[in-house]
Amino acid sequence: MAMRPSPSAGPPSLPRPLRLITGRTAAHAETDSADASQTSEGATSASSEATGNESAALQSSVVLASLAAARNKLARSRSRCTEAGTPEAAYVDDGTPNVLVIGVDGTNLSRVLDNPDITTNFFALMQGATTAASTIVGHTTISHPSWSAVLTGAWGEKTGVLNNVFTPSTYRKWPTVFTRLETLSDGAIETTSIANWNVISGIAASGVGADNVHHVSQSGDDPNWLVSDDRVGDLTESAIAGASPDTANFMFSYFVGVDESGHEHGGDSPEYRAALANFDRNLGEIMNAVTSWEAATGEKWTVVMVTDHGHQPQRGLGHGFQSPDETTTFVVARSPGLFGEGVVNLKYSIVDVTPTALSLFGYEAVDELDGASLTELGDADITPVDNDEALRGTLQDIIATYGPPDIGTSLALGARTIFASVPYLVDTLTTDVSASLQSVADADLFLISPLAQLAITPVKVVGGVTYAGTNVVAQIVARLTGVTGASIVPLWPPAASGATRATSASTR
Repeated sequence: MAMRPSPSAGPPSLPRPLRLITGRTAAHAETDSADASQTSEGATSASSEATGNESAALQSSVVLASLAAARNKLARSRSRCTEAGTPEAAYVDDGTPNVLVIGVDGTNLSRVLDNPDITTNFFALMQGATTAASTIVGHTTISHPSWSAVLTGAWGEKTGVLNNVFTPSTYRKWPTVFTRLETLSDGAIETTSIANWNVISGIAASGVGADNVHHVSQSGDDPNWLVSDDRVGDLTESAIAGASPDTANFMFSYFVGVDESGHEHGGDSPEYRAALANFDRNLGEIMNAVTSWEAATGEKWTVVMVTDHGHQPQRGLGHGFQSPDETTTFVVARSPGLFGEGVVNLKYSIVDVTPTALSLFGYEAVDELDGASLTELGDADITPVDNDEALRGTLQDIIATYGPPDIGTSLALGARTIFASVPYLVDTLTTDVSASLQSVADADLFLISPLAQLAITPVKVVGGVTYAGTNVVAQIVARLTGVTGASIVPLWPPAASGATRATSASTR
């Protein structure tokens, strides 16, 4: 498996108070440092013996510099940790594991942390889980490449996914987590996708595909997709409640409303915060369904929550480039006894989700994948001093260390985004115009409807030719900027692209 590139930016000066207990794993380290005033919280002073125990009096700047260095320089180990003092978390396989992955598109973690009043369920999940304020710096910040990385375990540079045009052939060459689980288990795992972006639904149906693919469309009176998000939440709760404890279950639940609000209004707008609050309410209801099911069955769900990219604060493209607002992501992993509670991890990445799912069902990830199972990365766990303010502050500190990549990388990825967006916009426009003409044709209007029907074919032909020409250029630029999987095939756009959701064209 390929080593993950590390961020290049060094940490700025961050005059925050001491937040961390360092040098320990989440579930197994002994209490190791605290002031005498913190003994009521169960912490004991660390000794300063010559045997190598930690100092309890580290200055904040030293801790934060060490944190940044660790995050920026730690190489990704592909083998399980066997060193003394860092054992793996215990995990007992009950024979029918249950895994829920929650995807929330375009969610800026800084906005979550800065708005505690509207993200109580989000933070409650983090308090009971291990969280990474991760980054995809050096990779494109467009939705389809990122979600493809989540659902295949391979970056877009390898799979060739450049933009939001859905190509089924990609997922024949790079099987999704749904296909891998269905194939490896011979259909014994119940797999479900619930999503309100049809690229996600297309991915879930590709290859062998998920057993259940629920696609939620936008209604006419739902400009920010919040009603659609609510429907995704309701379907997810029902699926959890109806899951059989005698069957292994894998479920992916995807919400688009936060990202849509960012595109329409900006990532620092009241509408963006309203979408966060709406998702947070849905998250709380989903977690209530999880805990109720666990109490009723005596089994458990492993819950992983992830985003594909962040969002620029202002209204505009939203993302697609390399600012920290766009490249900062998160991965949250909750499973009692498997992942620590209120813990921060320095290695998790979005590309680790598929290998994690495979490992939780007892399967090994193939070497061609870029990710690793989160269960292998506990050596990069750190525990804040307490479970609330320090957890929030630690994540904010990590985010503050991120910067853009070097100028060459920024220019290369910027060029890739611009050229890759052109065929996507052409495909979107062609699809929208064809759909509008079809609506007129179906209206059975005298003279008008037959003319509209006749116009559909030339519109599709012109759109297809334009797409093919711009796609060739985009693929050449992609190859020159490091996309080894770039290919001009298929030359023609898929008949049912699934790349639009009746929204304004953007990089998503």
